[in-house]
Amino acid sequence: MSGPIIITGGDERYFPLMQDCLTSLAASGRLNGAALGVLDCGLSAGQRLWCERLGAHIVEPIWDVHFAQGLAVADSFRAMTARPHLPRYFPGFDVYLWLDADVWVQDGTAIDLFIEAAALGDIAIVPEVHRSYANFRDGREDFETVNGMAYRQAFGDDAAERLIRRPLNNAGVFAMRSSSKAWAIWAELLADAATRSSNMIDQIALNVAIYDRGLAEVRLPARCNWISHLATPAWHPACKCLVEPDPPFEAIGIVHMTLDTKWQSHCAFAVAGRRGETINRPVRYSPKT
Repeated sequence: MSGPIIITGGDERYFPLMQDCLTSLAASGRLNGAALGVLDCGLSAGQRLWCERLGAHIVEPIWDVHFAQGLAVADSFRAMTARPHLPRYFPGFDVYLWLDADVWVQDGTAIDLFIEAAALGDIAIVPEVHRSYANFRDGREDFETVNGMAYRQAFGDDAAERLIRRPLNNAGVFAMRSSSKAWAIWAELLADAATRSSNMIDQIALNVAIYDRGLAEVRLPARCNWISHLATPAWHPACKCLVEPDPPFEAIGIVHMTLDTKWQSHCAFAVAGRRGETINRPVRYSPKT
């Protein structure tokens, strides 16, 4: 085997979101030249069959870290701790692209960009930085409080103070070459963090790897992994797609339904270029649009 593989994963609860992710990915045409992998962290037999019919290679991951006694971790969190070990679970591919189950693909060129960018550094990833995001303006204090606590619990006060004001790279969508040194460094730091915390340690450990271990990250634009709880996208009536909420209203490639946004059925989206006008639309993927 060679070429790229696109991987997602989750459990029975997240399966409806995973269906949206994989259906939108297939509709984008990006599965024509890539393999598909699924981490089974609690799927039903029928859900596994649905993935198999889409052509997915299905693997049930083990616990790749040992958590400290007393830390409560859901079984589905194996999808997070398995990510630094994707080449072991799905061997033989040149590039590994991970998509969280709660993302969906609106514009497949974002997938192409991730796969191409993986060759330019240790990891292709999107920092949670955009002029429309709440953490760029009045939500910065809340953002630093939540993420600062995660840094502090996993790696201590010094790490939290040093890293909290740096852009947080979102681990929900990333691409790496099979030969990247990032796999081993991320795995080491994640295993270390698990001895103290279970709070966002997959993402926190990856950011420590980037900033403290010198990984060369290739930073892609926010449209390649749009963090919905930081800024609700806008609807562009002419293009009939979700776009950035500020001019020039560029189309979003990958919509990431973070935090509570993943459980919303509909949302009032601002209409691009029409101040004060909104449209009520599904938040999740809809093949009709």
